[in-house]
Amino acid sequence: MSDTVIRISEDGKITVERDLKGVRSFKQIAPDTLIQCIDRSLLRGAVHSGLLPKNCISFSGYDDGSKEAVLIYPENRADISYFGTEYKNFPLPRLVFGFKLTAEGRVSSCKLGVVENTENLKPDTKMYHYPLSNVNGFHLCTGNNVLPKCTSLHTLSSLPYYIMSMPNNNDYFKNTNNKLALEMRDLLELLKNKNPSFYYSNILIPNEKTLNDFIKEG
Repeated sequence: MSDTVIRISEDGKITVERDLKGVRSFKQIAPDTLIQCIDRSLLRGAVHSGLLPKNCISFSGYDDGSKEAVLIYPENRADISYFGTEYKNFPLPRLVFGFKLTAEGRVSSCKLGVVENTENLKPDTKMYHYPLSNVNGFHLCTGNNVLPKCTSLHTLSSLPYYIMSMPNNNDYFKNTNNKLALEMRDLLELLKNKNPSFYYSNILIPNEKTLNDFIKEG
């Protein structure tokens, strides 16, 4: 029979006392070592995501009940607007959206990025600066728009469509994020009749990030 006692003195020293069949031994350990031992001994249950949204490529669940999901936007065109002008069937590069949800299903943050035009996505897939507005780095600004509550993860698949339908403005727009250094209106007018592939040959600038960076960044 053996017993182990951990003693923490007022000066912060940690002593492990073991009694093995009447023979006692003492050992001092560092605080980090104690934390690692406790962490390894904790039993962690499986994370059950439920039905994941369509086009989901990454999912994370956290102890506080919050969740993160990254989705590929399957469309290469959308109806968008800019200061009262509608651009029907406007071409788009290949987009990825990232959403963080609270335990209650409220969207606490949104990300938007542009990935390389390839079907075979990998962690090191190249990413580009988003050339239009409302995105700073990967952070997507939704302004005063209230995003719908997602009580079930699978309903997230409709959220990118909802976001793309929001009016565009000049928030976070930088003409240095497109190769031609065009302002927003001029860029939209140039792109409106182009094929989505035009972005990759004439507009997009690499941002030195990868798809894995997009997934990990908060």
